[in-house]
Amino acid sequence: MKDVKYADAGGHHIAYQTMGDGSGVDVVMVAGTFFSFEMLAEDRVASRFMAGLEAFGRLVVFDKRGVGLSDPMTDWSTSAQEQWAEDLCAVIQAAELLRPAVVSWEPLGVARLAASMQPELFGSLVLINPARFTKGLADLIGSHGDEGVSGRSVEEIVFPSRNDDADFRDWLSRAGRSGASPAMAARMWDHVLAYSDPLTPEGIDVRTLVLHNRDAVALEPVVHEVAAEIPGAGFVEVPGSDLYPIAGDVDALVAEIAQFVTGAPTMLAPQRLVTAVLFTDLVASTERAVESGDEQWQSLLDLHDRAVARSVLNRGGRVVKFTGDGVLALLPSVTAAIEAAQSIREALIDKDMDIRAGIHVGDVDVRGDDVSGISVNVAARIMGHANAGETLVSDAACQATLGSGFSFDSVGDVQLKGLPGQFTLHRMAPAG
Repeated sequence: MKDVKYADAGGHHIAYQTMGDGSGVDVVMVAGTFFSFEMLAEDRVASRFMAGLEAFGRLVVFDKRGVGLSDPMTDWSTSAQEQWAEDLCAVIQAAELLRPAVVSWEPLGVARLAASMQPELFGSLVLINPARFTKGLADLIGSHGDEGVSGRSVEEIVFPSRNDDADFRDWLSRAGRSGASPAMAARMWDHVLAYSDPLTPEGIDVRTLVLHNRDAVALEPVVHEVAAEIPGAGFVEVPGSDLYPIAGDVDALVAEIAQFVTGAPTMLAPQRLVTAVLFTDLVASTERAVESGDEQWQSLLDLHDRAVARSVLNRGGRVVKFTGDGVLALLPSVTAAIEAAQSIREALIDKDMDIRAGIHVGDVDVRGDDVSGISVNVAARIMGHANAGETLVSDAACQATLGSGFSFDSVGDVQLKGLPGQFTLHRMAPAG
């Protein structure tokens, strides 16, 4: 853990930390609600988002009053937004930053208020999924209880892409406990929502970019209106369904922020991991679509997608993308990938539908929710050699299953389109 320093905000100690080599652009991040920077560093997605900002030059993170390592909130006559805006300004000055870029994923007006109070401290302002009114956000995600709208949990609403991730839910629980005690969090949340002034005040004379995740609970018209309330602000939509950049495709956010703040593409390197890559494809899908008609075919595709998602998730994998009548998925082992392909096939057999599958194991680059790399291409090309009902695997994938009990028939060496050399393929042998 790097050294933690403290800024003085009206007699309150505000914890902050500086990361990066100091070259390039200075960035200050304003985290959402009660997230402490110590806990953000422990999550793979949150830490990747911060690494992307740090790559600009230097990143300063801090805990707002009442959160994490900072002094508790004691003034209940002044709005939380005003106190937290004071904290932000104090950190900029204590860290001796000259007009930094302030990147805020705190939706309830803190960075906007600070920018209106002391615009001379800001070089630029980036707002991620900001709200227009406190009541609007409260209606969407509920109060400080466990349930939001329609009986859904806050996790389902705010972090849908990671709601089924047990490790994330465990981390989120620990982050909540670290950020503030239950009684203090409840009191501060009520205090934040009691703010009655506009969340976008007049007087923001700062170059601003407003970012919106297309499928997030924060609706596009609302976020777009926030941009319209700030003179000259830009508005950009990016893919994703999560409200905060501790879930989903944070690389897309970092790319837009980099272009806005530095005028250059992001230097954030793709994540690289070893994984089993599974490609599947519905056999004779075009003919079946014509035969079934649009409405029935769409119902069959929905059934296919549910079967795929269930089969992959139950084996610890994740669906990267559906390809219309197929899927690209990552799984923790070749054995899991083979079992997923078998499960998909069994789920579809009653509907007279069949798949072909290709599996390879190797390094892939992960950028947010998408993946790339030679291993992905190899798996796709292997699937292209499979016939109806077949699962073909690469030699590397076959070797990875030693001791699993699976057996294979040799297909021999083949040329995979666009890839150099010969690849030895194996066909899953029928059970029994």
